[in-house]
Amino acid sequence: MADFWKKNDETVFVSEIRIWAACPKQLYFKISAERKGHPDLLFNEKRAGVFENKIWREICLELPALVLEMIDENPDVVFAENSEFKNRVKRLFEEIGNEIKNSESSENNKSHENTGSCDAFKIEFDSDKDFEKRIEEKIEELSKNIDLTIQRNGTVLFEAAADPISVEKQVLDSRTDLMGMPPKVLMFDEKRLPYLIKISKAPLNGVWESDRIPAAAYLMILESCFGRQFVSDSAIIDYFGDCRHFRIRPQDRRKVFRAIRKIRDIKKGKMPREKNIRLCGKCVYREKCHVKAKNLVSKIFG
Repeated sequence: MADFWKKNDETVFVSEIRIWAACPKQLYFKISAERKGHPDLLFNEKRAGVFENKIWREICLELPALVLEMIDENPDVVFAENSEFKNRVKRLFEEIGNEIKNSESSENNKSHENTGSCDAFKIEFDSDKDFEKRIEEKIEELSKNIDLTIQRNGTVLFEAAADPISVEKQVLDSRTDLMGMPPKVLMFDEKRLPYLIKISKAPLNGVWESDRIPAAAYLMILESCFGRQFVSDSAIIDYFGDCRHFRIRPQDRRKVFRAIRKIRDIKKGKMPREKNIRLCGKCVYREKCHVKAKNLVSKIFG
């Protein structure tokens, strides 16, 4: 067995569960690449896309407070029709983008690396006009999603998310050695619950099945820290302004325990059998995965 595998690595991170839920083989190759010192990007995404998502995620962290601020100024505000809101988001995008650029530039200088992240947008967009159009489209999408959340739930979810108990605080379940950093922990109906952020489209109803497992994992960690009686049996996922409040089912918890067992096997070097073929087209590990699969078939039928 290759020496880069850690045989005593028992800690499982919620971020690993999220990847495992999407594609177990993808997690296998990602862990292998990281332990060999290789880049850990899962998809053939342009750096601009990765950089842009970092900005939108930061905006989503601040979004609930901004939404309530706009409602305080105008209780009848329709976000999709409000130019002031869109201008504020655009300014926030530029401000956060500059903060991330400066931070990453500083880190790259310290490590004597040049990843080019500061010029990421120039790589993806042919002109400033294309860039402006892209951002306007995303802000329009965000605005419509906020209106959908308010139509469905009123402002209650934004009110809870604007006043979190903690933000990006790392927590550990000592019973399972499960560790994670929920974007926010909220107090909702007098109980704690995790608040997740996804820069992606929500399903027509509820949440994506693959998002249930990391949400359940965060919930279990909170129960370990605060006691089950003080933690809700639900979670909230913010799909780019479209917030979904949903109950964690018993089978979601069972899937977490299954994921922990499977991920520990992966960390010991065991190749999982399962994979998500829908992700193969963009996955950076598809060639390695294909070679491994061919070798396995040749051993069986050769």
